[in-house]
Amino acid sequence: MNTPTLAIGTAVVALAAGISSAGAQDLQAGSTTASPSARPTPVVVIVRVPKPWYAPRAVVIGKMRDTIPEYAKLPGLMFKAFSFERDSNDFGGLYYWRDRASAEAWFNAAWFERVRKERGVEAQVRMFDALVSVDNTAGGMLADSERRAVGTLVEIPMPVGVTRERLATEFNAAVPTYRRVPGLLRKHFTVSSNGSFGGVYLWKDEASARAWFSEAWHSRVVKTYGQVAKIEWFDTPILLPSQDAANLSAARALLEVAP
Repeated sequence: MNTPTLAIGTAVVALAAGISSAGAQDLQAGSTTASPSARPTPVVVIVRVPKPWYAPRAVVIGKMRDTIPEYAKLPGLMFKAFSFERDSNDFGGLYYWRDRASAEAWFNAAWFERVRKERGVEAQVRMFDALVSVDNTAGGMLADSERRAVGTLVEIPMPVGVTRERLATEFNAAVPTYRRVPGLLRKHFTVSSNGSFGGVYLWKDEASARAWFSEAWHSRVVKTYGQVAKIEWFDTPILLPSQDAANLSAARALLEVAP
């Protein structure tokens, strides 16, 4: 059977020629090194827990700060952005783990039961394989203390016939483009078990993210893939790189850090 002709291949050529193809970039960009199959693949985990209606954000952020010493040296956790999902105001985090085993060891049955007992609600935990990751600011951290960073999750249905290996290759092809995106601190290029691909982005501020995810960007996604991109928005008031030596070493091996 013939392999289908895919838009991602055309987009790689366009990028090589210096032509921007923002819709296709979600299948193309990332660091210059994909996560090799010989080693475990890092995962990004997005956690959402319904926030009590009566609890002001400031109070929740204070509770988040109280947990920093625990998360700063959690085995396998290389980075966490504490978060509030924009539409629902659910609190939680965007986690970057060394591998799925580390993430699953933390988000175990006891963890879910503890959330039920302490919060009286069910937590939502979603895991995404991060085939390629790029860091435009070392550690994904802001130089100021205004904490205006935002996170975005992009999901696009996977084109028929595309393999993980091809995705990793395409992700790497457009790293120069994502290096030049104003305000982009970090992006993890992801695939999920629900048949979607995309990325988890961390931005300097909302204005930078809005400038990238313009109406033209959405139109190009539809034109390129025949699908509408789904975007979730997160306020990220606290950014926490790991303070554990082993985690930092793993992060340096997996992230392409900007010079």
